[in-house]
Amino acid sequence: SKMAATSRKQRSEVTTIFFDLDNTLILTKVGDKKACDKVCSLLIENFHLPASIAKKATSTFLQNFRQCPHNPKFSIVEWRIILWSEALTIYANLAEEVYRSWLQFRYENLALTPEVISLLRKLRKTYMLGLITNGTSSSQWEKVKKLNLHSYFDCILVSGDHPWEKPHQNIFYEACTTLGVKPRNCVMVGDKLETDILGGKEASLAATVWISDTPYTSSSTPRPDFILSSVTQLLQYLPLKQVSVPDLDDSNSNSSDGS
Repeated sequence: SKMAATSRKQRSEVTTIFFDLDNTLILTKVGDKKACDKVCSLLIENFHLPASIAKKATSTFLQNFRQCPHNPKFSIVEWRIILWSEALTIYANLAEEVYRSWLQFRYENLALTPEVISLLRKLRKTYMLGLITNGTSSSQWEKVKKLNLHSYFDCILVSGDHPWEKPHQNIFYEACTTLGVKPRNCVMVGDKLETDILGGKEASLAATVWISDTPYTSSSTPRPDFILSSVTQLLQYLPLKQVSVPDLDDSNSNSSDGS
């Protein structure tokens, strides 16, 4: 009957898109490496450190920072200055100044690109948008504030504020509750199979979209519904059909470009 068809359509209609933040909307890994390269040049040119020491200090900082972005025993600023002090060894007295330069370089490199801003603005005309990010509260909220992410999203969830993180289905349900939507009306977009894609599947979302510059192999699990090399390609594939597409390499898709 016509009535049954209508209710079925409403059931599976995608109204909401959830995004991961790091290495999905912003290129955190690349940006943090670039910021450290810039600090390295600064140490050599402005502080006259030997190049070998500058390189070692910045690579040590980056490694330790990635392992532990924030130790909650300290304020976020104190912790980063400690990491810089340790990395700079005999030049530890420069740590505070280096930290300030690094922070500036970091956010210059993490800024949303004009393409991503345009994507989010276009999507928001049609969909509700949520941001679901794993990480410590202070690290992730700093990004939210400095990158002005509040202006693009209807809800923002940081795992550090909650008892669970992705892939736990509760963090997805929490986002659904906040926006008053059902999991079956939501899509998850992210770069990690083990958190974003697995979590989206376990929460029974309508679809999962994997952002990856490496091809999907059959040994990778779980299997995403869609694979894009960049989040900015998302508009070409909306509205997402409920079919599983093994690989979306061809950009000549006939689906709507969402504009």
